[in-house]
Formats: sequence, C-alpha cells, structure tokens
Amino acid sequence: MASGKHNLVRWLAVSFALAVSAIAIQTPIAANADDVPSIQAPEKPGTDAKPADLQPKPLDATPLQPNPDPTAAPQAPAAAAVECCGLVIRYDSIQNLVIAANINSTNVGKGSNCNIWNLGGGNVWNPVNPGGNCDTRSMNGQTYSWNIWADTDAFTIQYEAYWLSFHGSWRRVNANVYTKISSIETAKCYRESDGVNCYVVY
Repeated sequence: MASGKHNLVRWLAVSFALAVSAIAIQTPIAANADDVPSIQAPEKPGTDAKPADLQPKPLDATPLQPNPDPTAAPQAPAAAAVECCGLVIRYDSIQNLVIAANINSTNVGKGSNCNIWNLGGGNVWNPVNPGGNCDTRSMNGQTYSWNIWADTDAFTIQYEAYWLSFHGSWRRVNANVYTKISSIETAKCYRESDGVNCYVVY
C-alpha cells in the first residue's frame, strides 16, 4: 500500500509539473529596442525610433525644480477625455526611471509624492508638489510601462537630472521632478553621452 501511495504521489507531482509548464505564461524580456514582448499590443507605427531633426539643446538650461508657493492653491488640470494609454519606453537599461498614475492636484493620502512641473500636461509650466498625490512604480527590469499598468500619466528619473525633448522643445528637468504626458503621448528614454534623454512624441 505504501508503494502504491508513493507512486500515486509521484504521478500527481509529475502531472502537475507538466500541466504548469504547459500553461505557464512567461513574459519575454526585450533584447533590444526592436523586440516587442509578445504579450503586448504592437507599438504604434512609426514610433520606434528617436525623433529626428530636433532643435539643439540649450547650453545654459537651468534644471526645472518646481517649488510652488505652499499657500497658493494648485490649478487643476483642464477637463480632458478619459486617459487610456500613455506609454513610457525605457531603453539602454536606464535605472531608476519611475512612472506615475492616478495623479491628483492635492494631497489625497496616497503613498507617493509626484512633484510635477506641468500638471495640466503639455509644455506649459504648471507646477504642483502637494505630497500624497499619486501612485508610482519603478520601471527597473521593464521596457514598456504597459507591463506595469495600462495608462501612465507621468515619469521621472529618480536620482539624476534628465534632458527632455517635449515634441522637439528641449528643457532640463531636475531629478525626481515628473513630466506629465497625455493618453496619446509616448515618452522614450535613452542613455546618451550627456545623460538620460527623454523624448515625448505622439
């Protein structure tokens, strides 16, 4: 009887292992910028390369560091269509690229603080830094923000200032200062000779 029980347990363990290996979904890791994980929808056509014909970066750019008057009420972003698919793509194994979602203009008791220079979106200075106003996740180990959540609202580099090309207009942004993107925008971040460069494009 013990032998039969042992064989049954072994048969069940082997069957379970085979079943798990047959149905397991493994998330592929992109080997380079051209490899899109198979579980993801294809990237929008024509958005796989860095933008061309950019204006030169300003040599005397002072990094953006929002420091709004704490007594002033932050301006709420203009009403917009429901966001569904803002995307951040991390190239060159950049570390400490952080994305944010569910952003509020006031402290609503969330676990993260998003210090944003353009709360209303676009290339318009509208800073907010209330604390407790967003959800954040690190993109370390991920290429596409959609592996973390469907819609990304903002991004930053946590420990270093970064160059930002916002539809061709350059600015320097301080470490841990977020850039807001819309549901139809994609941010692509690369490691270049002068540090991290992020390009916001449609």
